[in-house]
Amino acid sequence: MIESLRIENLGTISHAELVFSPGFTVITGETGAGKTMLLNSLNWLLGEKPRASLVSAGTTQAVVEGTFLVDVTAGAVVEEAGGVVEDGAVEAARVVPAKSRSRAHLGGRTVPAATLSEFGADLVSVHGQASQGRLRSEKAQREALDAFGGKSHQSALGTYRECWQEWTETKRSYEEWEASRDKREQRREELANLSQIFETLQPEDREFSELTAKVARLSNVESLRENAAFALGALDSETEGQPGANELVAAASRALEKAAREDASLEDIATTVSGAGYALADAAREVGVYLQDLNADPEALQAALTRRAAFTDLSLKVAEEPDQLGTVWQNVDRELAGLQGGEDRLEELKAKLEADAQMLSSAGKTLHQERLETAETLSEAINAELKGLDMPDTRVEISVEAGEPGPSGADSVKFLLKPHPKAPVLPLAEAASGGELSRIMLALEVSLATPPVSPSASAKKSARAGSSRVASPDTGGAGSGGETERRTFIFDEVDAGIGGQAGIEVGKRLARLAKDFQVIVVTHLAQVAAFADLQIQVSKSKGESIIAPLEPEARREELARMISGNILTETALQHADELLELAGVGQSEM
Repeated sequence: MIESLRIENLGTISHAELVFSPGFTVITGETGAGKTMLLNSLNWLLGEKPRASLVSAGTTQAVVEGTFLVDVTAGAVVEEAGGVVEDGAVEAARVVPAKSRSRAHLGGRTVPAATLSEFGADLVSVHGQASQGRLRSEKAQREALDAFGGKSHQSALGTYRECWQEWTETKRSYEEWEASRDKREQRREELANLSQIFETLQPEDREFSELTAKVARLSNVESLRENAAFALGALDSETEGQPGANELVAAASRALEKAAREDASLEDIATTVSGAGYALADAAREVGVYLQDLNADPEALQAALTRRAAFTDLSLKVAEEPDQLGTVWQNVDRELAGLQGGEDRLEELKAKLEADAQMLSSAGKTLHQERLETAETLSEAINAELKGLDMPDTRVEISVEAGEPGPSGADSVKFLLKPHPKAPVLPLAEAASGGELSRIMLALEVSLATPPVSPSASAKKSARAGSSRVASPDTGGAGSGGETERRTFIFDEVDAGIGGQAGIEVGKRLARLAKDFQVIVVTHLAQVAAFADLQIQVSKSKGESIIAPLEPEARREELARMISGNILTETALQHADELLELAGVGQSEM
């Protein structure tokens, strides 16, 4: 719940500090006094995008800070963002400069605005004209019905959503596999042809480089023989009275060995020259063997040229380096194996899709039955509340009709309204006026928060309806009492378009809601304000909004002004006393 709020430089509010009641707080004041700014500040703390134009003229920035008492879920959001929860309380802040981007803070850490939205989602529900408009949509009506459902309902909804996800994934795989059948077959034929070429060629990695070397050798036999023979002669034959390199090195080695006996410093040099002699002798033998094996072989040359050309052609076909064709061959066969049996895979996916569809249909029927039962209980609860809201002849019916499967079920959920016994039943979006929609919204909220036990419902259903509530982003369904900190409901002029006895009944319902939840209401009705635990007045003086809690006597006078239209009269004061007395009696009976 919201414990306190601090505002600086927001519109006509230069400075304000408020502490809210944990129960029922009303905010009252003349039109244009600044009540909207007060709600804007709360919305900023809940992640709404701020407008720099609302920063007070002549100031550099607006600041809104709030202290929240949190439950486990909201506390986890804070800790995940790196913030701190102290004694179950969290500080949230929004700084909105006039000429730059806003900053959000939560638990002492700077966070994205989306984190504030996630933080406030399970703590605060704001209801105004916009939320009433949302109630006109079929999606919001379905979510309201699901929010009212108990554990069995939620289990059926969860099962259906799992089946829907499984079915959609299988359907996507089947359609993709079927759509790619022609491409897959074309690719399989291409790979099969390539595989035959590879099978015929039998390439190995780096074989192309070896073929290139072989071709170079066989193409230059005479030049190679001439140079090799010259080298062998230089190493091992005497030419024109000159000894070969081997003989000269051997002579140098013998001379150095003799010299080393007289001077030990020559031993290393003698060893080096001796080793060189052995190396030259080995080289001469190898060159001799090379010359013996070096023969012209036109057939071998032609074979090498032909195979190398085949490597070149295949490498261009597969767009890979010739020396990598061995690896490419393995990859081709591996991909080809993966494309075999395509029709079998398609049939397998088709069978799974049919099985998933049956599971989805079964889950949809179970959810449909749950919604029918929940719709009966919720409509009875709403109608019971409407009688107390001076709408005794108005009935809300909830239609649940089977339709096409979707992510949230195969049902079309519609809230229908029968304004009086002789009127036709029409969709809520068409039949409800603004004032009626306000009271229906309140009746729905009270029903979601404190579900009644319906005499006509089964004991099982009654117990289930009261067992747990699931939060809905559009309707604000709350968790069951005692499991979390007090959830906050904020109503912006929920009493619009009503007055008199209906206003008193609205005040009673809000007060009853405040027994289990924190309720903050912006209202123009004295009948509603009289039931509050705390009344905060927003007034304007010299263009500046002044926000202050009212003491008993000041509150009495404010209620009198609300009754008489800002004219404080003795009669209005008496009416205010009567309202306060009535509210006190009503609260004592809750």
